[in-house]
Amino acid sequence: MSKKYDCPRYVGVPLEQLAPIMSECLAKGQEVVLTITGNSMSPFLRDKKDQVVLVACDPAALQPGDVPLFRRRNGKYVLHRIVQRDDGVTCTRWGQNEALHSHGDGLRYTMLGDAQWQEEPDIAPDQIIAVATAFISRGKRWECDSDAYVRNRMRWHRLLPIRPVLVFVYHLPHRLRYGVPRRLRRWIGQLKKK
Repeated sequence: MSKKYDCPRYVGVPLEQLAPIMSECLAKGQEVVLTITGNSMSPFLRDKKDQVVLVACDPAALQPGDVPLFRRRNGKYVLHRIVQRDDGVTCTRWGQNEALHSHGDGLRYTMLGDAQWQEEPDIAPDQIIAVATAFISRGKRWECDSDAYVRNRMRWHRLLPIRPVLVFVYHLPHRLRYGVPRRLRRWIGQLKKK
């Protein structure tokens, strides 16, 4: 019997303010549940509706396919999927069985949001804070190591060459509903001013 999870109403608090509390909970071995903000992991994770379950991890043990929370050099917190792991000797890529040629610069990860097609390279282990073990979406908890989760994410990853089109089509109803009327109102307002 699957447990139904109710997501509380979204209350926006910058992660910079939550970081000390989150770090303390992770150090104690506790799970941290955060509401997703942003669209970089859509269509699977929805902005301000879905949640991620994070636990402390050994950054050096992460593999392609894992979804860590990391901090960019500019201080911004990001939750993206690892698509490549380069340990200085071998380089492994998500969805590929053979090892690639390493660049030899020590352990580095390449990240990619599920709604993105431009990779973010050179993420160091010291930038990684935690790793996702589950996601709560539409009231259901999805474990990251479940067969259904892994199978769906691999299918999506294989669609990378046409991902820009798929993401555009996915967001089209929202754009038509909210974007066009807003632009139309601005245009009419500009005409009235003339």
